[in-house]
Amino acid sequence: MIATIQKGFLSGKIPAISSKSYAHRLLIAAALADRPTTVRCATVSEDILTASRVLKAMGASVERTDDGFIVEPVSTQPAYCGESGTIERFILPVACALGLDASITGHGRLPERPLIPLYEELRDHGIELSPQGVFPLKTKGRLPAGDYAIAADVSSQFIGGLLFALSVVPGTSTLTLTGRIESAPYIDMTLDVLALFGARITRSEDGRRFTVEGLERLRSPGAAEVEGDWSNSAFWLCAGALGRGVTLTGLRADSRQGDRAVVKLLEAFGAEVSMTEDAVTVRPGALRGMTVNAPQIPDLVPVLSVVAAFAEGETRFINAGRLRIKESDRLATTRQLLEDLGADVEEIPDGLVVRGRTALRGGACDGTRDHRIVMSAAVAGARTCTPVVIRGAQAVRKSYPDFFDDFARLGGLVFQED
Repeated sequence: MIATIQKGFLSGKIPAISSKSYAHRLLIAAALADRPTTVRCATVSEDILTASRVLKAMGASVERTDDGFIVEPVSTQPAYCGESGTIERFILPVACALGLDASITGHGRLPERPLIPLYEELRDHGIELSPQGVFPLKTKGRLPAGDYAIAADVSSQFIGGLLFALSVVPGTSTLTLTGRIESAPYIDMTLDVLALFGARITRSEDGRRFTVEGLERLRSPGAAEVEGDWSNSAFWLCAGALGRGVTLTGLRADSRQGDRAVVKLLEAFGAEVSMTEDAVTVRPGALRGMTVNAPQIPDLVPVLSVVAAFAEGETRFINAGRLRIKESDRLATTRQLLEDLGADVEEIPDGLVVRGRTALRGGACDGTRDHRIVMSAAVAGARTCTPVVIRGAQAVRKSYPDFFDDFARLGGLVFQED
């Protein structure tokens, strides 16, 4: 699909969509619970549907409803993970905890995304695995309770997957984190969901060691609701800083989601920000370049780079090397996007340097099969001098299928063609 964006400042008020990260965790927990759970999820993306299909393949019953899903707890059929690294990295250890002879497959860059630390830990605890990076990925064996360790500087999803898995392995286990802890808020989100489902996990004061008292089954709360998504709301909040002001409703100010940091970052850039209990408004201000330290909020870098392209002075994004192993090499693809639109940008090993300009010319760009690159391009297109033509715009379906509809609701000028 090709989407053409014409200049037109965005403004208005829309509700936040449901958090994909929380939806994944709630669906997995529900599949491991002792009785059915209703998971209320107002908006459903391809990644959330992928999670439901994978859980069905593992033996759970997952029924779509008007406002979400009804999940009856966990056979094995191939579990197709699409391009979802979260699902792959969560489901792999969970399948091993349940003793399933699983077959996991997917497409795109998923086979290239790193699994080695998790692979090694599972093998060290008796699991037989097919070669890493070759699909289908096959498992055989059952995880025992015991002492586990995992690198914390590659992917927080390894940690989340093991916490889910050890929660349903009877007995006492420990999980120790090594290296620098990155994307720490995602670990907090996993613990939040597991606590809701009765998991018995304690964490050491330094945050590096978890003690898990495994249960046969998690304890269903009966119903759970997926909160609003800060990650995808960030696109509209950044558009508000570049447009005439945008308000997002349904966002929790006390959320565990790390990407709520977008509010403080936009404020630091110079945008005007106001918050209520469940809504955020961002209006334009005198934007100034700054340094953004990104290890805990890597997903914000592409769209904040668009903001930086219109800010006075230089913005440096540092400690963002993990963006190279996302749906695309997001440092390279963000740099290419900005260059295609006329920005002054430099790619460095672990980040980007963006030198702001008063205007960008616009032009054609490639979505690189990456939803966040497509959405960042659209936000930029609302401010460029000439239209922005985005090839591969269908990538938004992965996390935000109604993105272009909401873009238009905020006054954006978008034309779509297959």
